[in-house]
Amino acid sequence: MLLQGALGRMTVPNSAARNLPQLARLLQRALLSRNASSQPAVRALSRAYTSALQGRRSYATTAAATKPTATVRRAVKAKAAKKAPSKAKATPKTTKAAKKPATKTAASKAKPKPKKATAKKPAPKKRVKKVLTPEEKQKVLVKELRKIALKEPVTHTAVTAYQCYIGEMTKSATKTGATASSGLIEASRKFKELTPAEIEHYNHIAQERTVAKRAEFRAWIQSHTPQQILDANNARKRLRRIVKTGKGRKFPAHTLKLEDDRQPKRLRNAYTLFFSERRTSGDFKGISTIDASKLIAAEWKALSEGEKKKYRDEQVVDQARYEREKTAAY
Repeated sequence: MLLQGALGRMTVPNSAARNLPQLARLLQRALLSRNASSQPAVRALSRAYTSALQGRRSYATTAAATKPTATVRRAVKAKAAKKAPSKAKATPKTTKAAKKPATKTAASKAKPKPKKATAKKPAPKKRVKKVLTPEEKQKVLVKELRKIALKEPVTHTAVTAYQCYIGEMTKSATKTGATASSGLIEASRKFKELTPAEIEHYNHIAQERTVAKRAEFRAWIQSHTPQQILDANNARKRLRRIVKTGKGRKFPAHTLKLEDDRQPKRLRNAYTLFFSERRTSGDFKGISTIDASKLIAAEWKALSEGEKKKYRDEQVVDQARYEREKTAAY
């Protein structure tokens, strides 16, 4: 009867499935109250019914969990609707093309960094051109002329026997410890006492030194172009007029005319040819150059045009010679 009552109670409509846990508790209490636990068949039936109820309970719980109610669904939808705008703002979907302008806009909106204040450099002072005095201008001119004039290592002048002898005696006097002035005086006195054979010896030495000296001078001249030598001679000529010379010196140092065989010989006109012919004739021997020049000038004026034609023809020939030499040199 107890079993039938229990089974009868289990047949409940489907709509009351959610009340099964309560029915299980009521059945358990009823069975315990009747002390039916001592009977094996009843105990087994009770255990089977309890396990079935637990399985039914778990199934009902799982179904209820997987299928939310309408209220829960509405609450979830409302919450999702509230969070959707914030997510869209937080993580906007942008393409690569849209990202590039965004970076440019951000760069354009970014405030430029303030430049460090740098100290301004003072404006360079304008150089005021110094006004040279006449003396200073002359010094500058002399300096430039000396560069153009060149400086020869040796001169082309001849060496004398006296110079050779004085040079030897001065060296020997210096070795013995005598002063230069005393050695020079003693050498000058002894040179006058030399025998003809000794003078001939020093003349031979002087001739050899002259040849070597002129060869060195000629090699130095050849190391420059004819135009450089011509410019040097012009500069030396100007220096002789500007530079003041000391006592006993006719010209300043390194201002003598440089002799260059490559330079064309000076062009001569008709009067110069006549003057040279008359001066070398021997008619003016013993007459000063000034007086001889006056006499020759008077003779030139007294010549007829036919007589002057001879020298004018020579001038034409000399002009052609000068042009050939000038072309060859320059």
